[in-house]
Amino acid sequence: MITSACYPICPYSTQINFKAVVDTLIPSSIMAYQSGWTFQYGGVDLCTWEYLMMSFDSLPTPLANKTSHLLDVAAFFIYKEYGHSSFSPCEGLFSTLSRKDRFVALDYLLNLQIPPGMLPVPYRNDPVLIQITVDSIYQLTYFGYYSEWYGYGETRCNPPSFRHLCTYPISWSYTGYPGPSFGYRDFRGYLLNMQNLKSE
Repeated sequence: MITSACYPICPYSTQINFKAVVDTLIPSSIMAYQSGWTFQYGGVDLCTWEYLMMSFDSLPTPLANKTSHLLDVAAFFIYKEYGHSSFSPCEGLFSTLSRKDRFVALDYLLNLQIPPGMLPVPYRNDPVLIQITVDSIYQLTYFGYYSEWYGYGETRCNPPSFRHLCTYPISWSYTGYPGPSFGYRDFRGYLLNMQNLKSE
C-alpha cells in the first residue's frame, strides 16, 4: 500500500498516479559493468513522487488532484484508441497504463492532441497551462530525484527552515556530487597592518 507522511489525507488515486509518473520517468534499473552489477534506485524508491505532489500543491491554487485527473483523462484516450470504450475516465486510470503508454499519454497532453473542452478545470480550454504542467512534471521529477530531497528523511515534510539532512542522499552518488562544503571564508579584501596605514 502506498502511504505518504506528507499527504496522509490525499486521495489514494492521486498518490498512485504521481507514483506512476515518477516510475515512468526514472524507473529503478540494473547497471551492468565488466566487474559486476549494481542496483540503481528509481524515483519511487527515493520518494520523488512526494516531492512532485508537494510542488504542485504549493502553488497559489493547489493542483495535485487536478493534475491527477488530467492524467486520467489522457489515459482514457489511450484506452479508447485500443478499443476499450466501454468505460468512462476514472480515478487512478493513468497508473494502470504501461510505462510506454504513460509516455504516450504525456505526449498527447503536451502536443494538445486531446480535445481541450474535455479536460478538467482549470485545464479546460487552456492549452498554455496544459503544456506548462506537463513540462513541470518532467522538470520537477528530475529536480526532486537529483536533489537532497530523499536525504531529509522524516523532516522532508516540514517547512524548508525545519528540514535537515538525516542521511546521505543516494542520488548524489549517481552524479558524483560530494555534498556541501562548510567553512569556506568569503574574500573580504586584503589584510592591512598599521605600518601600511602610516605610510598612507
